[in-house]
Amino acid sequence: MTATLVIANYNGWRLLADSVPAALEAARRAGGHTVVIADDGSTDGSVDFVGAHYPDAAVLALHHRGFGEACNAAVRRADGEVVVLLNSDVVVAPDFLPPLLEDLGEPDVFAVGCRLTNPDGTLTGALGNRTRGEWRGPLLAIHHETDPARLRETCPQLYANGGAMAVRRDRWLALGGFDPLYRPFYWEDVDLGYRAWARGWRVLYEPRSVVAHRQGGTIARLHGRRRAELMSAKNGVLFTWRNLLDPVLLRRTLAAQARWAADDVLIGGLPPRARALRLALRQLREAARGRARERRERMVGDLEILRRAAGAGG
Repeated sequence: MTATLVIANYNGWRLLADSVPAALEAARRAGGHTVVIADDGSTDGSVDFVGAHYPDAAVLALHHRGFGEACNAAVRRADGEVVVLLNSDVVVAPDFLPPLLEDLGEPDVFAVGCRLTNPDGTLTGALGNRTRGEWRGPLLAIHHETDPARLRETCPQLYANGGAMAVRRDRWLALGGFDPLYRPFYWEDVDLGYRAWARGWRVLYEPRSVVAHRQGGTIARLHGRRRAELMSAKNGVLFTWRNLLDPVLLRRTLAAQARWAADDVLIGGLPPRARALRLALRQLREAARGRARERRERMVGDLEILRRAAGAGG
């Protein structure tokens, strides 16, 4: 299988100085693979920087439309059967690619997530490894495994972190890729993994494929913590409206969202939940269209999705 390694970038040329040469070396070692920088309309000279220093990396120069749309455009134009999506703040290990290709050779695998570490190789606070979910409270509660003893084997997970994941290109296109509902960022990778499980495909965690991630290296720098928290809350609500079809779970979750917003009005807090709910309501029709597609195409129920993603069989 051939792979296209796509580094999504927006005004991150300083990060590219680490991420691009590492990706080029990994592609060279594995043989026959390419590296593409999907530049989301940067204004900091990123495109010129890559052209001047890394001529072996192709550049896809896009108008600024956000992370998800940049990835979608890059996957549509990719040549490989497999696309590996990487954030500009992710540095891959030289031998990270072969295990991903091995896993994606299994007939029912949709995507594979890497083992994400901190830049010093530790796992403290590292997000995106062996993800699981539970319908609890107003949003889908996401668990990221950080216990090294539970991160040693290839296993199912709910979703692969969008900043370090490999995916079968044909299946990405069949699902429509990252849903623009979640603009400008956050939850698009959770949504994609959930929808893949809903169609009977699997998402895996692969410990042999190691990458170092500078947590928040792009979003926090460009948008600030408070806006990032607000967008995460808004998109968590939209994820529920788009994907939760079980009627009992939906009623319970919507009631929790109403209490969640009311508590915010009464006592305040971060993120501002009432504002997140208002922002989500502006996209209600868009979420409803995605929900209608889920009703037509889903093969696996909500609770069974989470059971299978937690490694409980299927």
